[in-house]
Amino acid sequence: MKLQGQTAIIVGSGRGIGEAIARLFAREGAHTVLVEREQMKAEVEAVARDINQTGGAANSIIADCTIAGQVNAMVDETLRRRGRIDILINSAGFRGPLVPVHEITEKDYDAVLAVNLKAVFLCCKAALKVMIEQKSGSIVTISGTAGKEGMALRGALCAAKWGVLGLTQTIAKEAGPHGVRANVICPGGMDEPDLRVMYAERAKGLGMSFSELERNVLELTPLRKYAKHEEVAKAALFLASSDSSHTTGESLNVSGGRIMD
Repeated sequence: MKLQGQTAIIVGSGRGIGEAIARLFAREGAHTVLVEREQMKAEVEAVARDINQTGGAANSIIADCTIAGQVNAMVDETLRRRGRIDILINSAGFRGPLVPVHEITEKDYDAVLAVNLKAVFLCCKAALKVMIEQKSGSIVTISGTAGKEGMALRGALCAAKWGVLGLTQTIAKEAGPHGVRANVICPGGMDEPDLRVMYAERAKGLGMSFSELERNVLELTPLRKYAKHEEVAKAALFLASSDSSHTTGESLNVSGGRIMD
């Protein structure tokens, strides 16, 4: 087992990529701390319960990670229960409305940056204090192709995701001498209902049909398919574990070739 005995905090683990990471890490021997906002309480508790019932180890914590006090309380509770933090996964996300930049409201812009960038900053800040003291740790943040190129109708999300890359590289340089690594994963389109809902909205905004937009996206993806949650989870396992012990400040694309840099 690659994570035997380690403690992994996974923010945004009630569904999707975060849930897949939580389940995989538990199978690899980690004690998983599943963090979600109040609205996802039932879902994250169900995931934790299932992990425990199938031989893994998990507990759930309800916290709004855009609020520093709640993030600090979450980290303190984890330390009280486990005594250390080996891994932090930032997997919460919120894409916001699909509108051109000149139509984004300040409220919507702030909401997108709060979840996708501020929460990452707050969680990293709190976890880093622990990891630097223990002289070890790995931080993995889920970004996306919106963090690698500008995208029409996704100005706020692109701003946040590009910010995640800069923040991560800064952490890698500052915390590296203390044995702490920080990396990013940039998934492409995910094989999930939410993607199709978003594509339908985006197609309408661009004056295209859903099928035309989807065809264009897949034609730009050499593997001609969407990513599965489990494929992203395996990339997270690589970056969180000692398999990537000499890797930090990197962004790993899991986009089927959609992004190559």
